[in-house]
Amino acid sequence: MMKKFFTIIFLLCASVAMSAADGDIYFSKETFRSGTTTLPYRRAMINGDPTGVIKPALVIYLHGGSSKGDDNVKQMQEPGIDSISNYIESHGIPAIFLVPQCPATGSWGGQMLEVVKALLESYIDDGVVDENKVYAFGGSMGGTGTWTLTSMYPELFAAVMPVAGSTNKSNAEAIAHTPVYTVMGLADNLMKIDDVRTFLDEVLRLGGEFRFDTEEGWSHEMTCIQSYTTQRLDWVFSHVRNGESSVSSVVQNDKVAEAVWYTIDGRRISSSYNKGLYIIRGKKVLK
Repeated sequence: MMKKFFTIIFLLCASVAMSAADGDIYFSKETFRSGTTTLPYRRAMINGDPTGVIKPALVIYLHGGSSKGDDNVKQMQEPGIDSISNYIESHGIPAIFLVPQCPATGSWGGQMLEVVKALLESYIDDGVVDENKVYAFGGSMGGTGTWTLTSMYPELFAAVMPVAGSTNKSNAEAIAHTPVYTVMGLADNLMKIDDVRTFLDEVLRLGGEFRFDTEEGWSHEMTCIQSYTTQRLDWVFSHVRNGESSVSSVVQNDKVAEAVWYTIDGRRISSSYNKGLYIIRGKKVLK
């Protein structure tokens, strides 16, 4: 009987040790400065190529409102981060995974998203990541932020996955240029699913690519936790962007400025999303 007892204890300990080893993805503490704003964030290098031949994808996760602060810790408690990072690791995807923390007095919008964009560009411009494999995820406030970030910077992302978020501050014409997988819970009392559905109808009319799942009985919190399934992440990471730079620019007095786009009848548009003939720096370009 005593021998059997010790055998059981040994098996339990072995199981715990393997579990701890399998879940070890190290996120270092980092800070990024843009103008007067300092953004704390965590960074993990997953499945890095020691030869440096294969450039990793760049992945960012925007947390929800309850994780705001400046400790660079609280945002890491969101289960979605584990789901995404474990998927990346188990599927052998080389990736740099970033998890910034929004200040307690802020939100993922406007100025903060400009800082997030600058953070992403710092990795892209350094040439350490594959600029055609940039992906954004987020839940709740972070889901809304992911929608808005994608709307502000079309052509930056290969694909995005906002869940339990609002589309009210997003532009359908811009979103239509990026593949989107979104999930909403039918028992979510914080977000209006009909607003998202109406918005996606417009994205569809504009030729956008998206997947939209609704889950019966899922509350707001459940949607943020359970949405990142293998099947959905398969879809997101199957996309690769093969276009021009994410931001079109022109040179004015030796300074880089955002390009301004107009239709032939003089109507201003936010970017060159649609195929057609464009005049860029005095030259005709067919896109």
